[in-house]
Amino acid sequence: MKKIVFLLATLILLSGVRVNSQVASVINYSSLEKKLDKSNNNIEHAKRSTKVKTWTDHAELLVDAFNVHNDVLYIGMGTSEAVLFLQNPREIQTSQEGPNQIEEYVYDRVTLKFINGELANWTETNPIVDNALTKARDAINRAIELNTNGKENSRIANAVSTLQSAYEIKAVLDYDKGDTESSYRSFAEILNLGKLPVMDQNAVDSVIMYNAGRTALESENYSDAVKYFTELTALDYSDPFLYVYLEQSLLATGDTAKAVSTIQEGFSKYPENQAIMNEMINYYINTQQPDEALKLLSVAKQRDPENVSYYFAEAVMQENLGNIDEAEKVYLECLEMEPDFFNAAYNIGVLYYNKAVKLYEEASLTTDNAEFQRLDTEGDAMLKKAVPYMERASEIDPTDSYVLENLRNVYYRLEMTDKYNEVVEKLKNM
Repeated sequence: MKKIVFLLATLILLSGVRVNSQVASVINYSSLEKKLDKSNNNIEHAKRSTKVKTWTDHAELLVDAFNVHNDVLYIGMGTSEAVLFLQNPREIQTSQEGPNQIEEYVYDRVTLKFINGELANWTETNPIVDNALTKARDAINRAIELNTNGKENSRIANAVSTLQSAYEIKAVLDYDKGDTESSYRSFAEILNLGKLPVMDQNAVDSVIMYNAGRTALESENYSDAVKYFTELTALDYSDPFLYVYLEQSLLATGDTAKAVSTIQEGFSKYPENQAIMNEMINYYINTQQPDEALKLLSVAKQRDPENVSYYFAEAVMQENLGNIDEAEKVYLECLEMEPDFFNAAYNIGVLYYNKAVKLYEEASLTTDNAEFQRLDTEGDAMLKKAVPYMERASEIDPTDSYVLENLRNVYYRLEMTDKYNEVVEKLKNM
């Protein structure tokens, strides 16, 4: 008999920055290209290439090249405002994605994607400089090498800060495009830049570290996520979700013991937080501690009485404890709250089915004919109680073969021939 596994999930969200627009003016690519050409000549010049300023200026120009569109575009921008900066596109491609009208404004260097008239993202198709941020980092490294006396620390630190801001923009834009791996790498690079000797080693950007951990988790770089989240706990970072994410990362690396102690620590610090409570409930469920799970579920229901998941979890726990009547009551509450709740409909059908099976087993063991008839009749009555709930589950999810197989057995036992044949036909066609 198939059993429904209960799981309370938490939602991972990213807290990001917004790329802001400046005062409207047409982007002057040629002016920037001329500056870059001059800077390239400087870094090739025998004398100028030995100066720190040459390399920091070069790094900042490369950042400008990276941000040539980011400085003026922002998510949600309208088409007319975008045209103010980029002028008319050479092509507009239109399409439909479900209910959404898509317009792609194609320019020589960038393509803008609008959804229902609002800018959703943009893609650099012909960047002024390829891998501009990586090259900017190389320029900063060269400046650090030349800064033997430390007199240019401040100049280099300013260039580093500029590059960090660019990586933050890249991280958010990549995340919005669904590229969590690239987003994570950018957040990690911001932190790496902060460790350069010219930077204040006492200044820890905990928000960037938090986002690095979250994007590492989402991109399945679990060991890195553990590293960042663990460091944040040592910094006493004030966010209850930190313990949820650290627990999830530890579980993904296989460190179950540490994951358990982490969520327990989080629960002791933030006993009112619902996400941490959910993780604790999951822990008690997965470790087969139903009594402890029920205690927390009672509290969770008081805090969020409309959350049907808590009722369903309680019903499962009551059933596991053998409190069948209480489980039946709570399953029915679930269906009152959410009539299309497949798991509740299926589980209560299974509950009645199992009751019927038990009655049939008792009947088979008795030698008293009258007692046999009584138990057998009660078994049929209990099986009939299962029918509407299993049928309801099948209506909610007609593709679930487990429900159909159970219905086939029930219909056969109750001699419901027409419905039996109908289910057999459905199973053949699946």
